[in-house]
Amino acid sequence: MGGVVTPDWRDAERERRAPRRASGDRFVLLGTAGGSNPKATRCGYSNAVIVGDRAYLVDCGEGVHRQMWRAGMTLNPNFSRGQDRPLVAAVFVTHLHADHTMDLVNLIQGSWPQQRLDVYGPGPAGLPIPGHAGEALVHGVFNPAEPTPGLRSMVDLLHRAFALNMNARLAADGRYPVANDIHVHEIGTRRADWAPDSALGDIDLGIVADAMVIEHDGVPDMEPIEIYADDRVRVSTIAVQHAPVFPAVGYRFDTEAGSVVFSGDTGPCANVIRLARGADYLVHDTVDIAPLAQRVAHQSNREAILRYMRRSHTSVDEIGQVAEAAGVGTLILSHLVPAEMTNTEAEWEARARAGSSFTGEIVCGVDLDEFELGPRPA
Repeated sequence: MGGVVTPDWRDAERERRAPRRASGDRFVLLGTAGGSNPKATRCGYSNAVIVGDRAYLVDCGEGVHRQMWRAGMTLNPNFSRGQDRPLVAAVFVTHLHADHTMDLVNLIQGSWPQQRLDVYGPGPAGLPIPGHAGEALVHGVFNPAEPTPGLRSMVDLLHRAFALNMNARLAADGRYPVANDIHVHEIGTRRADWAPDSALGDIDLGIVADAMVIEHDGVPDMEPIEIYADDRVRVSTIAVQHAPVFPAVGYRFDTEAGSVVFSGDTGPCANVIRLARGADYLVHDTVDIAPLAQRVAHQSNREAILRYMRRSHTSVDEIGQVAEAAGVGTLILSHLVPAEMTNTEAEWEARARAGSSFTGEIVCGVDLDEFELGPRPA
């Protein structure tokens, strides 16, 4: 019979290169797909930095709970007796889109951490919420009592949604209440319509902005600020351009061995260049508009989708310019949109190379890729 031939995801998996392997201090691409639509060959966006026997997660896309375990880490040492698995000490969330937070509840409810877990991410956005189809939201506002909650409220609501599971575990297994060990730290900004000394969050980014400001004027310039430090890593953050989602941030991890930056979801942005100055690695959000346009051509809101993607993500044709300006050693393409059945890894890499004079290594990431944190090659 005739008809459209759908590419088989099994073929795509067979043709994809095996994940890179590294030893010692390293970081891992747990999931390399962007967007919340279902994928057959890539997990949702998430990363891990591993330093000695400690690990740190960046974002919690679909599948991270499984991928964390496959990559050799754990949130609960009781699950890995006799195994040498680094223990996750903290989670860093770049923004509160679903494809970056979907597995956060699975990490908590599934692994049931037995120790303190610090979770960093955006505070509440406040109002107004700009709309890409006009200044007013087309279909109104969902949950008007709290339309733009921050990470603390999100985690609290997830705890409540799974109260039956938690109470059943407490009663049947005698477990310690896991919610008591989750400590949220919100990152926020000052707003022009607030008192000058007020900030939206526990950690003040030091800029004045809201979602409407970044929608029309772009994210304000700022220098990175350090938000976390222990005896293994120092973590810095900066606001990035992901309108209308705000706050949205990127993270930089500096260790004795080396440095890696995760841009988060962002359009071309001077703040990302500031955050990534001289870093060994830059893991950057990547989109290819042409195949995406084909995929959404039948949707009534296609123009709004493409307008948003062009503004709030970085085209593969521009991404090399960011790496070149920042002077990084290696550029890693991740949060790929479309994530599969379009470009091969080699095609992604060639497109990124052609768009700039960047001379460092360019790698299109695959799930469970590992990269050693160490000095740059001579």
